[in-house]
Amino acid sequence: MEYQQEHDCIYIKWEGHISAENVVEVAEKYLTLQRVMRCPKLLNDKRDVTGDWEEANDWLQYEWLPQVLETGLQYFAFVLPRDLHDLATAQDLERRLANTIKVGLFYDAGTAEQWLDSFESSSSLSQKTG
Repeated sequence: MEYQQEHDCIYIKWEGHISAENVVEVAEKYLTLQRVMRCPKLLNDKRDVTGDWEEANDWLQYEWLPQVLETGLQYFAFVLPRDLHDLATAQDLERRLANTIKVGLFYDAGTAEQWLDSFESSSSLSQKTG
């Protein structure tokens, strides 16, 4: 997990086999970082994962989302897992979040970064006006 200044986003790179518990754990770590960074963009890269994390979607919608909204998250780019079983879980999460933040699903990180770059963030605006 790292802040990418060139895209003004927090980047989370996932690898290996993950579970719902792993998703909650990383989401809590992201929230801790986001409370400090207040970054409007998140790039969640799960292209190199397998595993069943669908049970985390309820927690992400009802516990995590209200908290990250308070920290200024506006754009969520999701790089989809190569495992088609996980595609339905990602699409379910998109449906749950899309009413409150802009969510994009992508097959590669480059396209996700371009999508995030298409939105001017508040920190970019303050740099241009300040």
